[in-house]
Amino acid sequence: MKVNYRHYEPDQNLEEIRAQIYTTASGLPTTADQIRLRALNSDPKLMRFAFTEKDEPLAYISASGSDSQPWTIGMGYPWAVPGCPSNVQEKIFKDLVSYIKGNEKIQEITTGVALTSKIADEQIRFFREKGFTEKERVFLYALDYDVTEVSGWKLTKDIRSFSSRVATSKDVNRLIEVCQSDPNTRNAFPTQEAWKSYFEDRVLKDGHAVMIFKGDQVVGASAPLRFKPDGIFLRGKEERTIMRFRAVRLGYRAAWKRLLIELAKEIVAAGWTDLPLREAVFFSTSSLTASILAEQHPDIEETQIILSYQPQS
Repeated sequence: MKVNYRHYEPDQNLEEIRAQIYTTASGLPTTADQIRLRALNSDPKLMRFAFTEKDEPLAYISASGSDSQPWTIGMGYPWAVPGCPSNVQEKIFKDLVSYIKGNEKIQEITTGVALTSKIADEQIRFFREKGFTEKERVFLYALDYDVTEVSGWKLTKDIRSFSSRVATSKDVNRLIEVCQSDPNTRNAFPTQEAWKSYFEDRVLKDGHAVMIFKGDQVVGASAPLRFKPDGIFLRGKEERTIMRFRAVRLGYRAAWKRLLIELAKEIVAAGWTDLPLREAVFFSTSSLTASILAEQHPDIEETQIILSYQPQS
């Protein structure tokens, strides 16, 4: 079979192709818009595709770095359509690893395997055969809140001094800044352009984003989103309202509670009282005990395995 290999190019329908291949192969959702957002101003050689000579999609692979951690890069599995020759997957994988190794700044290559993927075992076996070893596991801890109840919580002394308001289109830079001040969210998008697009084209377009202030400084922010189970961020079968993003500035830990209350008020005002608010946090650890605890505690779920490969010169 003659195979044509290509790098990513915008406006070539490659985002739709990638989304379709991934969703079919993994059983997990993604959208072309999400892919397009992540590709903004990124190196096109970090996303590679394989096509037949009739321009039929065969496979793709991608990687992405971080401005805040330029010494590391995360790469994905060589996702393929049914019947794709294994040597095609091997080639795009080896070519991408070779390209990454050519960057002297990169000290570590990592990959993550979602345990809800239809082929998780196959992915783990593939990466281990290529020299990747397990680094840590990712867990999800989640709680549901009754928004009517939370909206009526009293403002205790530790949170009374905060103020709040709903964000507008003029607050894009403030939202970006507070997200980048939080170590847990600062690496969500690779560039300022991607951050700006996320808030302008999605969050603020949908509305209901809430900002928490200490004086004139934004110290917390979030927005509600009615969300159906996707096997990644929301497990089970029941829809929930989630925090589509959550940011709390370092040094203002109490702002989280005020943010929860004000977000609940906004949800009630929007008439979304039929669903609980799901608050969740992902955490990673290399401790084997965490997996045992997750098996025994229904609020903790093991979600992902992180593997690491140290490139050799």
